Amino acid sequence: MSKAIIKALEERLRQINEEGFTSSHDDCYTEGQLAAAAACYACIAEDVLQGGKSALDGQPPAFWPWDDAWFKPSRNPKRNIEKAMALLAAQYDAIERTEAAASKKAATPDIVWSTNDETFNHDDLQELIEERQLQAGDTVFFGTKRHAQATDFTTNIDELVIEGMQVQAEDDAGEVAEDYPSASEPQIQVLQTLIEAWATTYCDPDFYQVLNTQPYTLTAADIGEASHD
Repeated sequence: MSKAIIKALEERLRQINEEGFTSSHDDCYTEGQLAAAAACYACIAEDVLQGGKSALDGQPPAFWPWDDAWFKPSRNPKRNIEKAMALLAAQYDAIERTEAAASKKAATPDIVWSTNDETFNHDDLQELIEERQLQAGDTVFFGTKRHAQATDFTTNIDELVIEGMQVQAEDDAGEVAEDYPSASEPQIQVLQTLIEAWATTYCDPDFYQVLNTQPYTLTAADIGEASHD
């Protein structure tokens, strides 16, 4: 895998943590400004590689979307590529947030039902009544369904990756590898973000938790409604 992906992610986290360019900040740009800025840095990378110098005179390309003072090109083409890729990633994420907001239905909690306060696998009370032939006065339980997220299972990167690498290195090389790998907090954050993105893309859970469970005593009205369905 290209190092460019890691370096771009590192740059994106720098933009967030040091410059304050968070997702809410990026969402203010609704006309493709992030993509335009990325294209500007990509143009500078091309110019530098071709031996040009005009791109580094402090004047951004004509389609630079912000104040000129924010344009900070580098003589290192790789650095300009990192900035371009990070800005494109920010634009991609902003588009995804917009699409998710447009398709999101009104937030109504998913209620699930159980007869034993353990197995909550009925979304409909009337179906539960009919299936179990319940009567008025019987006690059932209900709770709120919380769909699991892939990031629920990526919280301990040290244990998932770093310690695993250390164990394998010591198995292969012995005590000389006891401090391997040595990763700084910013580097671990890059790894955390990368794994979270991978998990979110490929490992969407199809299970859920049930929160805030409560008992409920069936009424005659509940039984009557079930018998009429």
